[in-house]
Amino acid sequence: MNKRILQRLNARRIISLIRTHELLSRIQLTEMLGVAPSTVTRLVNQLMDNNLLEEVPDPTKKGQKGFPAKLLRCVPNGLLTAGVFFDPDRIFTCIADLDGQLLSEIQIPIKERSFEAILGAASQSIRDQINGLGLDPLRIAGCGVSYPGQHTEAPGRVLKTKQFSDWPKIDVLNDLAPFFDFPVYHINDAKAAGLAELFYGACRPFQNFCYVWLSYGIGGAAIINQDLYLGDNLAAAEFGGLFPKSQMRPSGQHLLDTLRADGHDLERLDSITNWHLSQPIARDWIDTAVDKLQWLTLVIARTFAPEAIVFGGTLNAELIDEIQTRIASAPQLGEDFLIRPPKILRATTDSKPQLGAAALAVHEMISPSRFNR
Repeated sequence: MNKRILQRLNARRIISLIRTHELLSRIQLTEMLGVAPSTVTRLVNQLMDNNLLEEVPDPTKKGQKGFPAKLLRCVPNGLLTAGVFFDPDRIFTCIADLDGQLLSEIQIPIKERSFEAILGAASQSIRDQINGLGLDPLRIAGCGVSYPGQHTEAPGRVLKTKQFSDWPKIDVLNDLAPFFDFPVYHINDAKAAGLAELFYGACRPFQNFCYVWLSYGIGGAAIINQDLYLGDNLAAAEFGGLFPKSQMRPSGQHLLDTLRADGHDLERLDSITNWHLSQPIARDWIDTAVDKLQWLTLVIARTFAPEAIVFGGTLNAELIDEIQTRIASAPQLGEDFLIRPPKILRATTDSKPQLGAAALAVHEMISPSRFNR
């Protein structure tokens, strides 16, 4: 693929529109873009020459006489990306296509939490997958790297979580880029998860939604007009900051601390079983967490007025299921909330958190909002 074609704004707009609608005609693109038909024809032909678009018969015209109408769709393997996600327990890596299909994936348990050990293992895993698939590394548009931590005022730097407290101050571009053989993009775990739901998951049809990410901490993402809204210092939608650490927080770390105080020897989220969650101390914690997260849902609905709010994360999957179900089935979102409430959805891509990381390169390459003149 010649990546220079995606340095043109209208080429990105074409790819973005076809990804959203799946199939479009050239006439429809001309109307949506508000440009001359000749511009659409020229850019579509270039995108087809670069294996980013292809023409297929219009399924609604199947069997009809005459010249069959053709529609345009994206070629999934025309754009390949790599993704790296890690939390304090595991490293997830993958090679993915434009449709979010994983061509390969590897999961590595973390034994040593040093920066060099984690990034070294992740980068080697990506190289192994590229070699195993027989790919030319030049086909990889980029690699997204995602891990927990709030962004700070220093560009490219994130606050260290408790589990990575021994790390040096990481500058994303200078410290992450040397581990990989192609452009590297970074954002924290919750915002990458929001991109995965936008591109591949339950929220693909929505223009505006918010994501509540439940892991060791509480993260969030806001998608406005089908674009990731980052705000100042990339700090938009950091919903965890609404819950002071001096009080009960509906976070995985607080649940671990609560279980340990009750005599359960647990250090990692992936050690929490359904048996642990059935214990009285856990049931009390869950009831309080649901109340607090329903309040958060009301705050989001009041401030963002999104079409949907989606819950996901690396917390126990059945626990997230319960939280989403209980909030979605509540008789009302909040007192005096008189407008139509947002849909309360369960994330569909959080079991593959590396997919959100892989979506970063897609976002950078084809999103019109990331176009730099």
